[in-house]
Formats: sequence, C-alpha cells, structure tokens
Amino acid sequence: YAPEKSNVCSVTILKSAMDFFDGKLDALDAAARKQLTSWFPSEFSDDILNKWELKGFYDIKNAQPAQLNGPTPANINGGRGTAAFRGKSLPKGLFVCGDHMATATLNGALESGVKAGKAAAEVA
Repeated sequence: YAPEKSNVCSVTILKSAMDFFDGKLDALDAAARKQLTSWFPSEFSDDILNKWELKGFYDIKNAQPAQLNGPTPANINGGRGTAAFRGKSLPKGLFVCGDHMATATLNGALESGVKAGKAAAEVA
C-alpha cells in the first residue's frame, strides 16, 4: 500500500463528524491529526501534526454498517447475538457474523466471528 520505506495510515471518519466538518476539509484534517496524536506515542505527535502528508480524501457514503442508533445498531460490548439477523431468528445451526454485527472494524468482525464460532461449537 505504501512505497518502500514509507507507511500509510488510513482513517475512517463517521457520518456525524463528516456532517460537522462539511466543506471544511482542512479543519477535518487538523481534527483527525489531533485525535491520532492520542493513539500513538507522544514522540510522534509533531510528525503526525506537521509532517504526515494527506494523500487523499474519499467521501464514501455508507462505507461502514451503522454502529449505533441505526435501524439495526451494533454495539461496542460484544455485538449482537449470532442466531438472529435484522430481528429475525435464523434456522437452528445457522449463524451470522461480521463487522455489521459488532463495531464496524476488523476487531468487531473478529469478535463477531469468535462469538459465532462459540455458538456453533455449542450446537455440534
């Protein structure tokens, strides 16, 4: 994804922040960088704020499933159950998992997969 001896940092910004910063890409970039400084060791703060290059900005509508307050919101504490989807029970032994069942992240997808695997093991 990045040229040799380089790195790429990709950031997803949810709709509420996108709406707040609508038309203000520079302010959105600054706010995202400020947030990122809290994710990395403090010795990288100056690089994040002043040296990282913004290579692109892509406004992708509905790029991630609703995390909270949507029609079938996921949650941050274990996600939804795996034996039902959109309010309908699944046939016995059929389970659903993915980032749409927990948080819309790789961790959420993994967490959901583990939960579905445990449920499948109980049926076996």
